[in-house]
Amino acid sequence: MKGVIWHIYRNQQKGMIRGDDGAQVPFPRSALSGAEFHTLSSGQRVSYRVHDGWLGKEAVEVQPLPIEGIAGQGWNEAVSKDVAGERLKRD
Repeated sequence: MKGVIWHIYRNQQKGMIRGDDGAQVPFPRSALSGAEFHTLSSGQRVSYRVHDGWLGKEAVEVQPLPIEGIAGQGWNEAVSKDVAGERLKRD
């Protein structure tokens, strides 16, 4: 699943994720994979799995997702084509 870190409770070393489906799921610091707890911030996109924990559903295998570019991939492709075209014109 994918979602956004809704809130970080630094003193309690846990956080809350709001999934793309609208469900809110807590996660403990120990659920992180590929990131340090102190580097997380509210609004950060993450992927995760939902597990039935002792107190109910919780997120596990929480991994930050790469930041998507503002212009998207199409912009990169257009720039690459323009740069290649310019090289050909100059040669």
